[in-house]
Amino acid sequence: MSDKSREAALREKRRYWKEHIDSWKASGLKQSQYCRQHDLKLYQFVYWRKKYLPRTAAPISLVRVPLPEQNIRSLVQSSAKPLRVIVGADRRIEVERGFDPIALQQLVHTLERM
Repeated sequence: MSDKSREAALREKRRYWKEHIDSWKASGLKQSQYCRQHDLKLYQFVYWRKKYLPRTAAPISLVRVPLPEQNIRSLVQSSAKPLRVIVGADRRIEVERGFDPIALQQLVHTLERM
């Protein structure tokens, strides 16, 4: 097949699917219904429909969400609670903020060997 005949075949395929996409939009049918009525494979229809959709992405924006002062205080207070680690039935460790993780790891290891 020559390059010109391939290009012509591709143009014809694009025209064929563009007509179906336009016809589907005007029909008000679901894609699956339209495909059944016109003996089209749904996966092919979806592929070509995506090719003809406008490629505009909605702009992303950040929105500030004000929180009542009371909620912020309760969040800060709840995160300030110590971390509790229970090792075995009778060993408990409480760790405050800013703890040394290596020291905690060594302590847990030592307690596990007891």
